[in-house]
Amino acid sequence: MLKQPRLVLSLVFGLCASAACSRSQAPRQSVEDAPSTTRTHGNDASISRVRAAAHALARPEPTVDYVAAEMEGLIMARTKTQALIHYDGYRATLTTPSDRVTRVTFLLAEAKPSVKQLTEAFGAPQDNHKGMLYTYESAVTRATIHILAEPVSMPADEGSLVRRIVVEGERTH
Repeated sequence: MLKQPRLVLSLVFGLCASAACSRSQAPRQSVEDAPSTTRTHGNDASISRVRAAAHALARPEPTVDYVAAEMEGLIMARTKTQALIHYDGYRATLTTPSDRVTRVTFLLAEAKPSVKQLTEAFGAPQDNHKGMLYTYESAVTRATIHILAEPVSMPADEGSLVRRIVVEGERTH
């Protein structure tokens, strides 16, 4: 009598495990395969942080703490040359020789904006072999900041989603 309930239980657990494995191997729809309405609109969660990074890098001597405060982020990890901020759906890495931030790189996992959203925020881009190159000029400090948006796939159009954004300040000699 005891062997049959154990047999039934082991069969039930085996079927459940098999069903779980088959579900995990089911093809998932990626952002690139999503319907065109999602692709065209993009996600604007990161746009304000990209603007804040460009604005902060345009200041004289943008320190790590100043840039993180402007971007409304909390430094999660830091080395001598980098600082890392995590947001929901993306992360930002600050390149920091000494305490001065020279570059902010956004890796966009889920919160991918579109080229159109970046164009609305920063004006018409120039084509670049890596993506779209935008320029932000500060009226106060006269600094020029370059913003490189790397689309998920090339050639890019205004509906293309962006996977990586690099915001870089002027080089000082």
